Amino acid sequence: MTEYLSEVDPRWAEHSGEEKHYGAPEWAPEDLERAAVFLAELAPQARRMFEYLLRSPGRMIHCTELADKALGGPNGGDPAPRVAGVVRGMDKGHSNSERRYPFYWWAAPEGGSGATYAVRPSVAAVFLAAQLGE
Repeated sequence: MTEYLSEVDPRWAEHSGEEKHYGAPEWAPEDLERAAVFLAELAPQARRMFEYLLRSPGRMIHCTELADKALGGPNGGDPAPRVAGVVRGMDKGHSNSERRYPFYWWAAPEGGSGATYAVRPSVAAVFLAAQLGE
């Protein structure tokens, strides 16, 4: 079953993002220019993955789907490290933005594998508007 989180769902606060999310402000409508710079600083794979997330604001997407649909497959192994590596490749854009990561992730429950990712609807609106201005 596909699961979507509303803007006010309490699970946004229960993410596993750690230091990439705490201490920095959330993306807001006044961040259009900052969002455009973030997008421009993404490596091609990171941009494909982030744009895939943006197409379904609020939808919780497992790393397996991200690897298959956005990155062209898991590269012969576990998709979790591949997706995590792409996320680490966003560090420059993240640190330069002075904002939290523009998406959230939740580690797999005990005994599970791979994280689930989602973009908050309000944040997706900022980045989609920034793309229109490119």
